[in-house]
Amino acid sequence: MKKYIIPICLSLILLWLAFGKISNVGLTEEFKSRQDSLIAAVDSMEIEIEKYDSTVKVLDRIDDSLQYVVDHQKAKVIKVVEIVEIEKNKVDSYSEIELISSFNKRYPEDTLTSLLPLAQPVLVSAAKDLVELDGAKQIIVLKDSSIYTLESRVANKDSIISKFEAKEKNYKGIILNQDTQLKDWKFEYNNLQLQNQRLKIKSKVAKVGAGLVTGGLIYLLLAK
Repeated sequence: MKKYIIPICLSLILLWLAFGKISNVGLTEEFKSRQDSLIAAVDSMEIEIEKYDSTVKVLDRIDDSLQYVVDHQKAKVIKVVEIVEIEKNKVDSYSEIELISSFNKRYPEDTLTSLLPLAQPVLVSAAKDLVELDGAKQIIVLKDSSIYTLESRVANKDSIISKFEAKEKNYKGIILNQDTQLKDWKFEYNNLQLQNQRLKIKSKVAKVGAGLVTGGLIYLLLAK
């Protein structure tokens, strides 16, 4: 009877090792690697979104400063128009000497000394036109500057829009990756449940087998 003890012991050891192997189930390396890759991709996109947010804040500050410049230029245009009206009204109250002096300052090469009575109304009108001309020149410079500033604002706004579009793309990528993670987890969960059911069955079989082998071994030891 003793000759059966060694084979039975070997069978018991093999059965125990088999049971240990059966119980070694869980998440696959492929699944864990894929999940780690998806998580890393999401983390990277979130970092990019933070960078986009920081850039947009800077661009918003630039836009505010450009808007301030535009408002300041508009205020200057309004001020120039007001000054032109004031200067035109002053012309109406110019004496002959003041009217002559205003032209001599503008055109020193054509010095006037006196006016004919008929020429004075014409010169008054011309003086007003010249005041308007001076104002128009200043307004043109200011409006050209405003156009340049507005073009800068448009370019800045385009940059902001591009950052928001990039953020939207990243958000979509994050949602897609998280959906993939969820689907993989559902699949892996179902797979683990199936493995668990099989494990329970194999565990019962292994325990019954081990009990039979142990009982047989005890019987043989007692029957010697």
